[in-house]
Amino acid sequence: MVIRITSIVLSATGLIALILGLLFWAGAAVNLISMHMLVGLLAVAALWVIGIAQAFVKGGNWLIAACAVIVGALTVVFGLYQSSMMVGPFHWIIQVVHLILGVLTIGLGHMAAARYRKGSTR
Repeated sequence: MVIRITSIVLSATGLIALILGLLFWAGAAVNLISMHMLVGLLAVAALWVIGIAQAFVKGGNWLIAACAVIVGALTVVFGLYQSSMMVGPFHWIIQVVHLILGVLTIGLGHMAAARYRKGSTR
């Protein structure tokens, strides 16, 4: 039940963070950056809960758990420090990397949750 709720939290916060991030990229809603950071951190926390649970379920996969921790950490680091990374005309590269990491956070979390549910029913 915890993984199901965490998966829902991941979906909701990931979608909100993704929408807000795309709005910032378009130049709108810049005053909501703090909200974007908060829901992004919640999405990463949900990924970590799911990843750690994946590591401890019978038939779980430690590689998926390690990837979840690493991807979550990279997402947070890029999110917190992206404004000072590669400042100038090529800053869009950092933004694209952050976007890819955000989408990967959502996808990896749902993959790990599905494997958890499959492994816990055996």
